[in-house]
Amino acid sequence: MTTPNRPLLLSILLGVLLICSGCASTPKGAKPGGETKVVGDFTLRDLKGSRVSFRDFGDKVVLLAFWATWCVPCHTELPQLQEIWERYRERGFELVSINVDPADNESEVRQLARRYKYRFPVLMDQETEVSNRFNPTMDLPYSVLVDRRGRISSVHQGYRIGDEETIENKIKNLLNP
Repeated sequence: MTTPNRPLLLSILLGVLLICSGCASTPKGAKPGGETKVVGDFTLRDLKGSRVSFRDFGDKVVLLAFWATWCVPCHTELPQLQEIWERYRERGFELVSINVDPADNESEVRQLARRYKYRFPVLMDQETEVSNRFNPTMDLPYSVLVDRRGRISSVHQGYRIGDEETIENKIKNLLNP
């Protein structure tokens, strides 16, 4: 009977542990070990052509809502989020929608914003640079809730009826420290 090669076994075990250390579910906004990721600044153009930076929202609680014209659940979610925004914006909440359609779809984005009467900021991320920072798999709808200090509090992927209640509760908790 041969004796197993102890260094080889230790190397294999270490490799498995390193690979599986990424298997645990860490929210996209959080770093392993409990640290929360800070959003950092970014600048995008809105539908009026103005440049809007994340820092423009100061110390507000911000929900970044990523969407596209072809995303049917997005069209259901955004009006729900607008209602939440209207209820809490006077208390320091901001809804910032970030559209990920390519430049040749901008007229359709404008039409949808007009049709649904979006009053919150609609930013264009036509190169998907900002979207890739938060949602590289481009799951839509996708939202990132940011606290007053610019740290990601939570992320939400997809939309089902009732999700707006969960999001609203998280917003209320951040507004009422």
